[in-house]
Amino acid sequence: MSELTTAAQLKNEGNELFKNQDYVGALAKYSEALTLDDKNAVLYANRAACNYGLNKYLDAVDDAQMATGLDPGYAKGWSRLAAARDALADWQKSATAWQKALDALPTTSLSPAERKQKEQYSIGLKAAESRIEAAKKPNRSLFRMNEKDGKFPWQVAKEMLPELRRTASATNIKSLSSSVWVIASAYEEFTEGVEKMKELKKIPHAGAPGGFAYQGNPEGLVFLTNGLMRDDRAFHINQPDWFVIFEATARRAWDSEGLETIKELAQKRLKENGWDDIRPALSVTVRAWIMRASVEGNLREEPQAAVQYFKRALDLLEWGRTIWKDVPKDNRGAIFEDTFSTGVRGLYLKMFMNAYHTDPGLNSKFPLEHLKEEAEDLLKETDRIVRNPTKEEVDPGFVSSFISYPAGIAHSMIGHYYVQMSRYSSDPMERMFCFITGAGAYLEAANKYPEDDELHAWYLNCTLDLMRNAGGKIGNFNQVADRLREAAPKMMKIWAFSALGHGGRDQKIQANLDNARDIMKRVAEGKLTLDDPVPLG
Repeated sequence: MSELTTAAQLKNEGNELFKNQDYVGALAKYSEALTLDDKNAVLYANRAACNYGLNKYLDAVDDAQMATGLDPGYAKGWSRLAAARDALADWQKSATAWQKALDALPTTSLSPAERKQKEQYSIGLKAAESRIEAAKKPNRSLFRMNEKDGKFPWQVAKEMLPELRRTASATNIKSLSSSVWVIASAYEEFTEGVEKMKELKKIPHAGAPGGFAYQGNPEGLVFLTNGLMRDDRAFHINQPDWFVIFEATARRAWDSEGLETIKELAQKRLKENGWDDIRPALSVTVRAWIMRASVEGNLREEPQAAVQYFKRALDLLEWGRTIWKDVPKDNRGAIFEDTFSTGVRGLYLKMFMNAYHTDPGLNSKFPLEHLKEEAEDLLKETDRIVRNPTKEEVDPGFVSSFISYPAGIAHSMIGHYYVQMSRYSSDPMERMFCFITGAGAYLEAANKYPEDDELHAWYLNCTLDLMRNAGGKIGNFNQVADRLREAAPKMMKIWAFSALGHGGRDQKIQANLDNARDIMKRVAEGKLTLDDPVPLG
Protein backbone atom coordinates (compact mmCIF):
# COMPACT_ATOMS: atom_id res chain seq x y z
CA MET A 1 0.00 0.00 0.00
CA SER A 2 1.42 3.42 -1.01
CA GLU A 3 1.92 6.25 1.47
CA LEU A 4 -0.81 8.33 -0.19
CA THR A 5 -3.26 5.43 0.04
CA THR A 6 -2.44 4.97 3.71
CA ALA A 7 -2.84 8.71 4.30
CA ALA A 8 -6.26 8.61 2.64
CA GLN A 9 -7.29 5.72 4.86
CA LEU A 10 -6.14 7.58 7.97
CA LYS A 11 -8.06 10.63 6.80
CA ASN A 12 -11.26 8.57 6.48
CA GLU A 13 -10.73 7.13 9.95
CA GLY A 14 -10.21 10.64 11.25
CA ASN A 15 -13.41 11.79 9.58
CA GLU A 16 -15.42 9.10 11.36
CA LEU A 17 -13.93 10.04 14.70
CA PHE A 18 -14.62 13.72 14.01
CA LYS A 19 -18.27 12.97 13.26
CA ASN A 20 -18.50 11.41 16.73
CA GLN A 21 -16.85 14.53 18.23
CA ASP A 22 -13.75 12.55 19.20
CA TYR A 23 -11.51 15.49 18.35
CA VAL A 24 -8.45 14.09 20.09
CA GLY A 25 -8.67 10.81 18.20
CA ALA A 26 -9.40 12.53 14.90
CA LEU A 27 -6.50 14.94 15.38
CA ALA A 28 -4.15 12.01 15.94
CA LYS A 29 -5.31 10.38 12.70
CA TYR A 30 -4.93 13.55 10.65
CA SER A 31 -1.50 14.18 12.17
CA GLU A 32 -0.37 10.68 11.28
CA ALA A 33 -1.71 11.15 7.76
CA LEU A 34 0.23 14.41 7.43
CA THR A 35 3.49 12.60 8.13
CA LEU A 36 2.79 10.66 4.92
CA ASP A 37 1.21 13.46 2.87
CA ASP A 38 2.37 16.86 4.17
CA LYS A 39 1.15 18.81 1.13
CA ASN A 40 -2.50 17.94 1.63
CA ALA A 41 -4.55 21.08 2.33
CA VAL A 42 -7.63 19.08 3.33
CA LEU A 43 -5.73 17.27 6.08
CA TYR A 44 -4.53 20.56 7.53
CA ALA A 45 -8.02 22.04 7.35
CA ASN A 46 -9.48 18.97 9.05
CA ARG A 47 -6.89 19.14 11.80
CA ALA A 48 -7.69 22.83 12.19
CA ALA A 49 -11.31 21.83 12.82
CA CYS A 50 -10.15 19.38 15.52
CA ASN A 51 -8.05 22.04 17.23
CA TYR A 52 -11.01 24.39 17.08
CA GLY A 53 -13.19 21.73 18.71
CA LEU A 54 -10.57 21.37 21.45
CA ASN A 55 -10.54 25.16 22.02
CA LYS A 56 -6.93 25.35 20.76
CA TYR A 57 -7.54 28.31 18.53
CA LEU A 58 -3.95 29.35 17.83
CA ASP A 59 -3.18 25.80 16.71
CA ALA A 60 -6.30 25.95 14.54
CA VAL A 61 -4.97 29.15 12.97
CA ASP A 62 -1.62 27.49 12.30
CA ASP A 63 -3.22 24.54 10.49
CA ALA A 64 -5.73 26.63 8.58
CA GLN A 65 -2.94 28.88 7.35
CA MET A 66 -1.06 25.81 6.13
CA ALA A 67 -4.20 24.69 4.30
CA THR A 68 -4.78 28.04 2.60
CA GLY A 69 -1.08 28.37 1.82
CA LEU A 70 -1.12 25.03 0.02
CA ASP A 71 -4.44 25.74 -1.70
CA PRO A 72 -5.42 29.45 -1.81
CA GLY A 73 -8.67 28.51 -3.53
CA TYR A 74 -9.83 26.15 -0.77
CA ALA A 75 -12.96 27.75 0.69
CA LYS A 76 -13.22 25.45 3.71
CA GLY A 77 -9.63 26.22 4.61
CA TRP A 78 -10.41 29.94 4.70
CA SER A 79 -13.60 29.34 6.69
CA ARG A 80 -11.67 27.34 9.29
CA LEU A 81 -9.15 30.17 9.54
CA ALA A 82 -11.95 32.71 9.89
CA ALA A 83 -13.67 30.72 12.65
CA ALA A 84 -10.41 30.43 14.60
CA ARG A 85 -9.79 34.17 14.21
CA ASP A 86 -13.31 34.77 15.50
CA ALA A 87 -12.56 32.73 18.61
CA LEU A 88 -9.44 34.85 19.16
CA ALA A 89 -11.50 38.04 18.78
CA ASP A 90 -9.25 39.00 15.84
CA TRP A 91 -12.10 40.55 13.91
CA GLN A 92 -10.11 42.25 11.15
CA LYS A 93 -8.29 39.07 10.13
CA SER A 94 -11.50 37.12 10.60
CA ALA A 95 -13.33 39.38 8.14
CA THR A 96 -10.50 39.02 5.63
CA ALA A 97 -10.63 35.23 5.90
CA TRP A 98 -14.43 35.11 5.57
CA GLN A 99 -14.19 37.25 2.44
CA LYS A 100 -11.55 34.94 0.96
CA ALA A 101 -13.77 31.95 1.76
CA LEU A 102 -16.59 33.61 -0.18
CA ASP A 103 -14.25 34.52 -3.04
CA ALA A 104 -13.16 30.88 -3.31
CA LEU A 105 -16.71 29.71 -4.01
CA PRO A 106 -18.04 29.55 -7.61
CA THR A 107 -19.91 32.68 -8.67
CA THR A 108 -22.56 30.78 -10.66
CA SER A 109 -24.24 27.38 -10.70
CA LEU A 110 -23.65 26.75 -6.98
CA SER A 111 -24.56 23.32 -5.64
CA PRO A 112 -26.87 23.09 -2.60
CA ALA A 113 -23.83 22.52 -0.37
CA GLU A 114 -22.05 25.53 -1.84
CA ARG A 115 -25.14 27.71 -1.38
CA LYS A 116 -25.20 26.69 2.29
CA GLN A 117 -21.49 27.50 2.58
CA LYS A 118 -22.04 30.90 1.00
CA GLU A 119 -24.81 31.68 3.47
CA GLN A 120 -22.65 30.64 6.44
CA TYR A 121 -19.63 32.59 5.23
CA SER A 122 -21.73 35.69 4.57
CA ILE A 123 -23.15 35.55 8.09
CA GLY A 124 -19.62 35.15 9.47
CA LEU A 125 -18.36 38.12 7.46
CA LYS A 126 -21.23 40.34 8.52
CA ALA A 127 -20.70 39.43 12.18
CA ALA A 128 -16.97 40.16 11.98
CA GLU A 129 -17.56 43.50 10.29
CA SER A 130 -20.09 44.37 12.98
CA ARG A 131 -17.53 43.60 15.70
CA ILE A 132 -14.94 45.75 13.91
CA GLU A 133 -17.33 48.71 14.01
CA ALA A 134 -18.24 48.04 17.63
CA ALA A 135 -14.56 47.98 18.58
CA LYS A 136 -14.16 51.53 17.27
CA LYS A 137 -16.53 52.83 19.95
CA PRO A 138 -15.06 53.66 23.37
CA ASN A 139 -15.65 50.98 25.99
CA ARG A 140 -17.29 52.83 28.83
CA SER A 141 -17.25 49.76 31.10
CA LEU A 142 -13.46 49.84 31.36
CA PHE A 143 -12.05 51.52 34.46
CA ARG A 144 -9.86 54.43 33.49
CA MET A 145 -7.59 55.96 36.10
CA ASN A 146 -7.55 59.73 36.36
CA GLU A 147 -4.89 61.53 38.37
CA LYS A 148 -7.49 64.11 39.45
CA ASP A 149 -9.24 61.38 41.46
CA GLY A 150 -6.21 60.58 43.60
CA LYS A 151 -2.67 59.26 43.60
CA PHE A 152 -1.99 55.99 41.86
CA PRO A 153 -0.55 53.21 44.04
CA TRP A 154 2.80 53.41 42.26
CA GLN A 155 2.98 57.15 42.88
CA VAL A 156 2.43 56.63 46.59
CA ALA A 157 4.92 53.77 46.56
CA LYS A 158 7.55 55.92 44.88
CA GLU A 159 7.17 58.53 47.62
CA MET A 160 7.50 55.86 50.33
CA LEU A 161 10.53 54.11 48.84
CA PRO A 162 13.27 56.40 50.23
CA GLU A 163 12.21 55.76 53.82
CA LEU A 164 11.83 52.02 53.22
CA ARG A 165 15.29 51.88 51.66
CA ARG A 166 16.73 53.79 54.60
CA THR A 167 15.29 51.34 57.15
CA ALA A 168 15.53 48.14 55.08
CA SER A 169 17.69 45.40 56.53
CA ALA A 170 17.65 41.65 56.99
CA THR A 171 16.61 42.16 60.62
CA ASN A 172 13.85 44.68 59.85
CA ILE A 173 11.32 42.31 58.27
CA LYS A 174 8.56 44.92 58.44
CA SER A 175 10.36 47.27 56.07
CA LEU A 176 11.02 44.46 53.58
CA SER A 177 7.48 43.09 53.72
CA SER A 178 5.59 45.79 51.86
CA SER A 179 3.72 45.99 48.57
CA VAL A 180 5.63 49.24 47.98
CA TRP A 181 8.66 47.28 46.74
CA VAL A 182 6.50 45.32 44.32
CA ILE A 183 4.32 47.96 42.72
CA ALA A 184 7.15 50.52 42.58
CA SER A 185 9.46 48.08 40.79
CA ALA A 186 6.66 46.93 38.49
CA TYR A 187 5.81 50.49 37.53
CA GLU A 188 9.46 51.44 37.08
CA GLU A 189 10.12 48.55 34.69
CA PHE A 190 6.85 48.95 32.83
CA THR A 191 7.35 52.69 32.42
CA GLU A 192 10.85 52.19 31.11
CA GLY A 193 9.43 49.77 28.55
CA VAL A 194 6.79 52.31 27.52
CA GLU A 195 9.40 55.04 27.14
CA LYS A 196 11.57 52.81 24.97
CA MET A 197 8.49 51.96 22.92
CA LYS A 198 7.88 55.66 22.31
CA GLU A 199 11.33 55.88 20.74
CA LEU A 200 10.19 53.52 18.00
CA LYS A 201 10.26 55.09 14.54
CA LYS A 202 8.48 53.77 11.47
CA ILE A 203 10.52 54.10 8.29
CA PRO A 204 9.87 53.03 4.66
CA HIS A 205 11.56 49.74 3.79
CA ALA A 206 10.85 47.94 0.54
CA GLY A 207 11.78 44.52 1.89
CA ALA A 208 9.77 44.70 5.13
CA PRO A 209 6.17 43.48 5.65
CA GLY A 210 3.78 46.25 4.65
CA GLY A 211 6.64 48.30 3.21
CA PHE A 212 7.80 49.65 6.57
CA ALA A 213 10.43 48.74 9.14
CA TYR A 214 10.99 49.99 12.69
CA GLN A 215 13.97 51.52 14.42
CA GLY A 216 14.33 52.06 18.14
CA ASN A 217 15.60 50.62 21.41
CA PRO A 218 15.48 46.80 21.29
CA GLU A 219 14.95 46.21 25.02
CA GLY A 220 11.49 47.70 25.49
CA LEU A 221 9.59 44.43 25.40
CA VAL A 222 11.81 42.98 28.13
CA PHE A 223 10.98 45.84 30.50
CA LEU A 224 7.27 45.80 29.63
CA THR A 225 6.84 42.10 30.35
CA ASN A 226 9.06 42.18 33.44
CA GLY A 227 6.86 44.95 34.81
CA LEU A 228 3.73 42.95 34.01
CA MET A 229 4.97 39.86 35.79
CA ARG A 230 6.10 41.83 38.83
CA ASP A 231 2.58 43.18 39.24
CA ASP A 232 0.10 43.46 36.38
CA ARG A 233 -1.77 46.21 38.23
CA ALA A 234 0.90 48.51 36.76
CA PHE A 235 -0.43 47.81 33.24
CA HIS A 236 -1.09 51.14 31.50
CA ILE A 237 -0.22 51.02 27.80
CA ASN A 238 -2.30 51.80 24.74
CA GLN A 239 -0.23 50.93 21.66
CA PRO A 240 2.08 47.93 22.15
CA ASP A 241 1.68 46.44 18.66
CA TRP A 242 4.35 48.62 17.06
CA PHE A 243 6.93 47.43 19.52
CA VAL A 244 6.18 43.75 19.08
CA ILE A 245 6.54 44.17 15.32
CA PHE A 246 9.83 45.95 15.74
CA GLU A 247 11.24 43.48 18.25
CA ALA A 248 10.29 40.51 16.09
CA THR A 249 11.88 42.16 13.05
CA ALA A 250 15.04 43.17 14.87
CA ARG A 251 15.62 39.82 16.54
CA ARG A 252 14.23 37.55 13.83
CA ALA A 253 11.69 36.08 16.23
CA TRP A 254 8.74 33.87 15.32
CA ASP A 255 5.70 35.76 16.56
CA SER A 256 3.57 34.62 13.60
CA GLU A 257 4.81 31.02 13.30
CA GLY A 258 3.14 27.87 14.62
CA LEU A 259 4.43 26.43 17.89
CA GLU A 260 5.85 23.22 16.43
CA THR A 261 7.49 25.18 13.61
CA ILE A 262 9.10 27.47 16.18
CA LYS A 263 10.53 24.50 18.05
CA GLU A 264 12.04 23.08 14.86
CA LEU A 265 13.46 26.42 13.74
CA ALA A 266 14.85 27.15 17.19
CA GLN A 267 16.84 23.92 17.31
CA LYS A 268 18.03 24.46 13.73
CA ARG A 269 19.19 28.02 14.44
CA LEU A 270 20.86 26.90 17.66
CA LYS A 271 22.98 24.42 15.74
CA GLU A 272 23.78 26.89 12.99
CA ASN A 273 24.23 30.16 14.89
CA GLY A 274 24.53 29.37 18.59
CA TRP A 275 22.91 30.77 21.73
CA ASP A 276 23.71 34.43 21.02
CA ASP A 277 21.37 34.24 18.04
CA ILE A 278 18.56 32.13 19.42
CA ARG A 279 18.39 33.47 22.98
CA PRO A 280 17.03 36.94 22.07
CA ALA A 281 14.74 35.50 19.39
CA LEU A 282 13.09 33.08 21.83
CA SER A 283 12.86 35.80 24.46
CA VAL A 284 11.08 38.17 22.09
CA THR A 285 8.75 35.43 20.88
CA VAL A 286 7.62 34.49 24.39
CA ARG A 287 7.42 38.08 25.59
CA ALA A 288 5.43 39.09 22.51
CA TRP A 289 2.83 36.46 23.37
CA ILE A 290 2.73 37.63 27.00
CA MET A 291 2.24 41.22 25.87
CA ARG A 292 -0.38 40.23 23.32
CA ALA A 293 -2.25 38.27 26.00
CA SER A 294 -2.19 41.27 28.32
CA VAL A 295 -3.49 43.59 25.62
CA GLU A 296 -6.28 41.16 24.68
CA GLY A 297 -7.34 40.57 28.26
CA ASN A 298 -6.82 43.97 29.86
CA LEU A 299 -7.40 46.51 27.11
CA ARG A 300 -9.72 44.71 24.70
CA GLU A 301 -11.49 42.71 27.42
CA GLU A 302 -11.19 39.48 25.46
CA PRO A 303 -9.84 37.07 28.12
CA GLN A 304 -10.74 34.01 26.04
CA ALA A 305 -8.23 35.20 23.44
CA ALA A 306 -5.65 36.17 26.06
CA VAL A 307 -5.71 32.65 27.52
CA GLN A 308 -4.58 31.24 24.18
CA TYR A 309 -1.50 33.45 24.05
CA PHE A 310 -0.53 32.81 27.66
CA LYS A 311 -0.93 29.07 27.10
CA ARG A 312 1.26 29.18 24.01
CA ALA A 313 3.96 31.06 25.91
CA LEU A 314 3.83 28.51 28.72
CA ASP A 315 3.99 25.59 26.28
CA LEU A 316 7.15 26.98 24.70
CA LEU A 317 8.66 27.74 28.11
CA GLU A 318 7.99 24.22 29.36
CA TRP A 319 9.46 22.72 26.21
CA GLY A 320 12.62 24.81 26.50
CA ARG A 321 12.98 24.18 30.22
CA THR A 322 12.81 20.45 29.52
CA ILE A 323 15.20 20.06 26.58
CA TRP A 324 17.69 22.66 27.88
CA LYS A 325 17.40 21.91 31.60
CA ASP A 326 21.17 21.55 31.97
CA VAL A 327 22.06 24.66 29.95
CA PRO A 328 23.27 27.63 32.07
CA LYS A 329 21.05 30.69 32.39
CA ASP A 330 23.63 32.88 30.67
CA ASN A 331 23.19 30.78 27.53
CA ARG A 332 19.52 29.86 27.40
CA GLY A 333 18.27 33.13 28.89
CA ALA A 334 16.09 34.35 31.76
CA ILE A 335 12.82 33.19 30.23
CA PHE A 336 13.59 29.57 31.10
CA GLU A 337 14.19 30.32 34.78
CA ASP A 338 11.74 28.92 37.35
CA THR A 339 10.64 32.35 38.53
CA PHE A 340 9.87 33.54 35.01
CA SER A 341 7.57 30.56 34.59
CA THR A 342 5.76 31.19 37.88
CA GLY A 343 5.26 34.82 36.90
CA VAL A 344 3.59 33.85 33.62
CA ARG A 345 1.55 31.09 35.23
CA GLY A 346 0.12 33.53 37.74
CA LEU A 347 -1.01 35.82 34.93
CA TYR A 348 -2.43 32.84 33.04
CA LEU A 349 -4.51 31.70 36.02
CA LYS A 350 -6.10 35.10 36.51
CA MET A 351 -6.90 35.37 32.82
CA PHE A 352 -8.31 31.83 32.75
CA MET A 353 -10.65 32.77 35.59
CA ASN A 354 -11.80 35.83 33.63
CA ALA A 355 -12.30 33.66 30.55
CA TYR A 356 -14.42 31.24 32.57
CA HIS A 357 -16.82 34.07 33.33
CA THR A 358 -17.37 34.63 29.60
CA ASP A 359 -18.73 31.06 29.44
CA PRO A 360 -19.66 30.07 33.01
CA GLY A 361 -21.03 26.72 34.11
CA LEU A 362 -19.99 23.11 34.53
CA ASN A 363 -19.62 22.69 30.75
CA SER A 364 -17.56 25.85 30.24
CA LYS A 365 -14.92 26.01 27.52
CA PHE A 366 -12.68 27.09 30.39
CA PRO A 367 -13.34 24.33 32.95
CA LEU A 368 -13.19 25.05 36.64
CA GLU A 369 -11.40 21.73 37.19
CA HIS A 370 -8.60 22.89 34.90
CA LEU A 371 -8.33 26.16 36.84
CA LYS A 372 -7.99 24.23 40.12
CA GLU A 373 -5.46 21.75 38.71
CA GLU A 374 -3.30 24.51 37.26
CA ALA A 375 -3.43 26.38 40.58
CA GLU A 376 -2.38 23.29 42.51
CA ASP A 377 0.50 22.71 40.09
CA LEU A 378 1.66 26.29 40.52
CA LEU A 379 1.66 25.86 44.31
CA LYS A 380 3.87 22.79 43.97
CA GLU A 381 6.26 24.82 41.83
CA THR A 382 6.43 27.80 44.19
CA ASP A 383 6.94 25.44 47.15
CA ARG A 384 9.81 23.77 45.29
CA ILE A 385 11.43 27.16 44.61
CA VAL A 386 11.11 28.16 48.27
CA ARG A 387 12.85 24.93 49.30
CA ASN A 388 15.65 25.62 46.81
CA PRO A 389 16.24 29.41 46.96
CA THR A 390 18.38 31.13 44.37
CA LYS A 391 21.90 32.18 45.28
CA GLU A 392 21.58 35.26 43.07
CA GLU A 393 21.16 38.62 44.73
CA VAL A 394 17.65 39.97 44.09
CA ASP A 395 15.81 43.18 44.97
CA PRO A 396 13.36 43.24 47.92
CA GLY A 397 10.25 42.89 45.73
CA PHE A 398 11.52 40.01 43.58
CA VAL A 399 10.54 37.15 45.90
CA SER A 400 7.07 38.65 46.36
CA SER A 401 6.52 39.18 42.63
CA PHE A 402 7.72 35.80 41.40
CA ILE A 403 7.10 33.43 44.32
CA SER A 404 4.75 34.75 47.01
CA TYR A 405 2.29 36.58 44.75
CA PRO A 406 1.95 33.68 42.26
CA ALA A 407 1.30 31.39 45.24
CA GLY A 408 -1.30 33.87 46.47
CA ILE A 409 -2.93 33.89 43.05
CA ALA A 410 -3.00 30.08 43.05
CA HIS A 411 -4.65 29.90 46.49
CA SER A 412 -7.21 32.52 45.44
CA MET A 413 -8.07 30.53 42.33
CA ILE A 414 -8.70 27.45 44.46
CA GLY A 415 -10.93 29.61 46.63
CA HIS A 416 -12.73 30.86 43.54
CA TYR A 417 -13.17 27.27 42.35
CA TYR A 418 -15.01 26.33 45.54
CA VAL A 419 -17.16 29.45 45.44
CA GLN A 420 -18.27 28.56 41.92
CA MET A 421 -18.79 24.87 42.71
CA SER A 422 -21.03 25.78 45.66
CA ARG A 423 -23.41 27.35 43.16
CA TYR A 424 -23.83 24.13 41.22
CA SER A 425 -24.63 21.84 44.13
CA SER A 426 -28.01 21.28 45.76
CA ASP A 427 -26.51 19.10 48.50
CA PRO A 428 -26.19 21.16 51.73
CA MET A 429 -23.18 19.13 52.88
CA GLU A 430 -21.37 19.61 49.59
CA ARG A 431 -22.07 23.34 49.71
CA MET A 432 -20.82 23.48 53.30
CA PHE A 433 -17.62 21.70 52.25
CA CYS A 434 -17.14 24.23 49.43
CA PHE A 435 -17.59 27.17 51.79
CA ILE A 436 -15.19 25.81 54.41
CA THR A 437 -12.51 24.75 51.91
CA GLY A 438 -12.86 27.97 49.95
CA ALA A 439 -12.47 30.05 53.11
CA GLY A 440 -9.27 28.20 53.93
CA ALA A 441 -7.91 28.81 50.43
CA TYR A 442 -8.66 32.54 50.56
CA LEU A 443 -7.03 32.80 53.99
CA GLU A 444 -3.90 31.15 52.57
CA ALA A 445 -4.03 33.62 49.67
CA ALA A 446 -4.22 36.59 52.05
CA ASN A 447 -1.18 35.30 53.93
CA LYS A 448 0.94 35.43 50.76
CA TYR A 449 0.59 39.21 50.44
CA PRO A 450 2.06 41.95 52.65
CA GLU A 451 -0.37 43.54 55.09
CA ASP A 452 -0.38 46.80 53.14
CA ASP A 453 -1.36 45.16 49.82
CA GLU A 454 -5.02 45.52 48.92
CA LEU A 455 -5.16 41.83 48.02
CA HIS A 456 -4.23 40.86 51.58
CA ALA A 457 -7.29 42.75 52.84
CA TRP A 458 -9.47 41.65 49.97
CA TYR A 459 -8.81 37.95 50.44
CA LEU A 460 -9.43 38.28 54.17
CA ASN A 461 -12.78 39.79 53.19
CA CYS A 462 -13.47 36.84 50.86
CA THR A 463 -12.61 34.53 53.76
CA LEU A 464 -15.21 36.24 55.96
CA ASP A 465 -17.88 35.87 53.28
CA LEU A 466 -17.34 32.12 53.10
CA MET A 467 -16.99 31.65 56.85
CA ARG A 468 -20.39 33.28 57.26
CA ASN A 469 -21.92 31.07 54.56
CA ALA A 470 -20.36 28.00 56.18
CA GLY A 471 -21.75 28.89 59.59
CA GLY A 472 -18.28 29.04 61.12
CA LYS A 473 -17.72 29.85 64.77
CA ILE A 474 -18.07 33.50 65.73
CA GLY A 475 -14.71 33.40 67.51
CA ASN A 476 -12.88 32.33 64.37
CA PHE A 477 -14.82 34.82 62.26
CA ASN A 478 -13.87 37.65 64.61
CA GLN A 479 -10.17 36.72 64.52
CA VAL A 480 -10.15 37.18 60.74
CA ALA A 481 -12.23 40.35 61.07
CA ASP A 482 -9.66 41.75 63.52
CA ARG A 483 -6.91 41.09 60.99
CA LEU A 484 -8.95 42.84 58.30
CA ARG A 485 -9.66 45.79 60.56
CA GLU A 486 -5.93 46.16 61.18
CA ALA A 487 -4.98 45.74 57.51
CA ALA A 488 -7.54 48.09 55.94
CA PRO A 489 -5.86 51.40 56.97
CA LYS A 490 -2.47 50.10 55.83
CA MET A 491 -4.00 49.18 52.49
CA MET A 492 -5.63 52.59 52.10
CA LYS A 493 -2.31 54.36 52.54
CA ILE A 494 -1.11 52.88 49.22
CA TRP A 495 -4.10 51.39 47.42
CA ALA A 496 -6.86 53.93 48.07
CA PHE A 497 -7.22 54.48 44.36
CA SER A 498 -7.14 51.27 42.31
CA ALA A 499 -9.27 49.24 39.91
CA LEU A 500 -10.32 46.91 42.74
CA GLY A 501 -11.18 49.92 44.86
CA HIS A 502 -13.21 51.35 42.01
CA GLY A 503 -15.16 48.07 41.90
CA GLY A 504 -16.63 48.41 45.40
CA ARG A 505 -13.80 46.94 47.48
CA ASP A 506 -14.07 49.37 50.38
CA GLN A 507 -17.85 49.16 50.73
CA LYS A 508 -17.72 45.34 50.85
CA ILE A 509 -14.92 45.35 53.41
CA GLN A 510 -16.77 47.87 55.58
CA ALA A 511 -19.95 45.78 55.42
CA ASN A 512 -18.11 42.76 56.83
CA LEU A 513 -16.39 44.82 59.51
CA ASP A 514 -19.71 46.37 60.55
CA ASN A 515 -21.24 42.90 60.67
CA ALA A 516 -18.39 41.59 62.84
CA ARG A 517 -18.73 44.57 65.18
CA ASP A 518 -22.48 44.02 65.56
CA ILE A 519 -21.99 40.31 66.22
CA MET A 520 -19.38 40.94 68.90
CA LYS A 521 -21.71 43.48 70.50
CA ARG A 522 -24.33 40.73 70.79
CA VAL A 523 -21.66 38.43 72.27
CA ALA A 524 -20.84 41.09 74.86
CA GLU A 525 -24.56 41.34 75.68
CA GLY A 526 -24.73 37.58 76.22
CA LYS A 527 -27.05 37.01 73.28
CA LEU A 528 -24.43 34.96 71.40
CA THR A 529 -21.28 33.06 72.31
CA LEU A 530 -17.94 32.75 70.49
CA ASP A 531 -18.77 29.10 69.75
CA ASP A 532 -22.07 29.95 68.05
CA PRO A 533 -22.23 29.93 64.24
CA VAL A 534 -21.97 33.28 62.50
CA PRO A 535 -25.51 34.58 61.89
CA LEU A 536 -26.37 34.91 58.20
CA GLY A 537 -28.56 37.93 58.76
